[in-house]
Amino acid sequence: MRKIVFIFVLLFSMSGGAHESSELNKTMKEMGHIYKQAMKAQSAQEMQAHLTELTTLVNESKQFQFKQEVSAESVEGLNKVLETITEASQEVDSGRVEKAREMLLKIDELRKQYHKLHEPPGFWELLFGS
Repeated sequence: MRKIVFIFVLLFSMSGGAHESSELNKTMKEMGHIYKQAMKAQSAQEMQAHLTELTTLVNESKQFQFKQEVSAESVEGLNKVLETITEASQEVDSGRVEKAREMLLKIDELRKQYHKLHEPPGFWELLFGS
């Protein structure tokens, strides 16, 4: 009987983390979509609207629970993205949309860098350790 209770508790606790992970994944995909829209924006007003929405999504992402071993680095990455968005937004306000677009390329670099923290271990890493 204790085993059954333990299994239910374990499954219940895992499902909460899985739900939050699913929500984070959904938010990250939406961020990617908005990022692409910002990069394709034809006017300063359109780009600024996307940057505002992107800022909101990044701030929402910071509220999710990351794996403890990469939490600080994940939040650091999101903060760097926010800094880049702020700088790009200032460029847009000054009428330099193309400069802002160039600055936004840094976000893609940050995405690649910080997503590596969340990749599952490969077969050889599981077999032989890191």
